[in-house]
Amino acid sequence: MTTRRCVVIGDVIGSREVDDRTALRDRLETGLEAVNDALADRLVAPFATLKGVDEVGGVLESPEGAYRALQLLTEAIHPTTMRVAIVHGSVDIGANTGDVAEMDGPAFHTADDALGRLDKRERLVALSLEEAHSWQVGLIEAQMELLSMWKEAWTPRQAEVVRTYRDAATMGAAAKRLGVSVQSVSKTLKRARAVTIIEIEETLETALSHLAEGTP
Repeated sequence: MTTRRCVVIGDVIGSREVDDRTALRDRLETGLEAVNDALADRLVAPFATLKGVDEVGGVLESPEGAYRALQLLTEAIHPTTMRVAIVHGSVDIGANTGDVAEMDGPAFHTADDALGRLDKRERLVALSLEEAHSWQVGLIEAQMELLSMWKEAWTPRQAEVVRTYRDAATMGAAAKRLGVSVQSVSKTLKRARAVTIIEIEETLETALSHLAEGTP
């Protein structure tokens, strides 16, 4: 049976050159747990590792939540980077198994091809949404790419502060968790341009939600 789903596949860049692969694996597992917790009500197949610490994947009911998955995974493994392909298309093998490793179909093939093109083009994000206008897909993909490049420049400390701020919701709560002053958190967030990035991410999530409502 053929079912339309949103397949998200991530490929960790340069994982074999990472000195502490155990630490990378632990950070990736933390990211996977965060995604599965945050998107539990939208999952068809929970996110899991597919090839050691090199590749991860998961399947959502629709494109809604796909950027959230990308954000949680990439920020969890920072400063290591990841290419991500998001494809809304057909899954015709194992669609009801609930296990991404048991699934296959055109959407997976498109995602694999997209990851290969990203490697050649030295890009980080590919987006394919059936029945959406090409200009919509191109615009959202470009925004995701720019955000990913922007966040690549974060220092490890900036990434930690932004993650804590996202989770704590306020600068005061983040400062308390980190054991620093609110002023210190504010300065770090400003250098990381975190508020602007978070606002753009919210716009992206809204756009994907609207596109999801217009696709079967």
